[in-house]
Amino acid sequence: MKGIIVYKGKYGATRQYATWIGEALNWPLFTPEQLLNQTLDDADVVIVGGSVYAGQLTLHDWLKKHAHQLLRKKVFLFIVCATPADKKDVLEQIAKHNIPALLQDLVTVFYFRGRLVINDLSWLHKLMLKLASRTTNDADEKERMVHGFDAMNKDNILPLLQLVNDVQTSSFNKVAGRKMWAD
Repeated sequence: MKGIIVYKGKYGATRQYATWIGEALNWPLFTPEQLLNQTLDDADVVIVGGSVYAGQLTLHDWLKKHAHQLLRKKVFLFIVCATPADKKDVLEQIAKHNIPALLQDLVTVFYFRGRLVINDLSWLHKLMLKLASRTTNDADEKERMVHGFDAMNKDNILPLLQLVNDVQTSSFNKVAGRKMWAD
């Protein structure tokens, strides 16, 4: 089986997860701008990774544009965000809002915690975060928004790698539509 990884992020966490996955599987990595339609057509398995900003997945538009091509593939999506694994309802809403209806029941979703380094943010993102931190009643969320956090962990990718290996060894049962949380 031929696999590829398509990813898009803003500050490096998504790229780091994609790199770790690519190294483990020995698969090529592409940003949406680098990926040719023929390369996507030739793939049997596609791992898509994106980060979330203000509830919007960085690959939202790409998923919509390529939904029909992805229907013929085994697709795994990893979403990198600040939301902790115990906020399953919030994570599921992110996926529901960002995965095209056509793919909702076909994509296996993994949620990976990322990192937020306040000093690396653009002035606009700093401002948005500062304003958002004033509106939340969740003390942990406010703490992350004000001081940042780093929850990057290479072990977070292990469940995704296991399912991809199951696909490659034909022991893949119907896992489409499953949600996987990593902290």
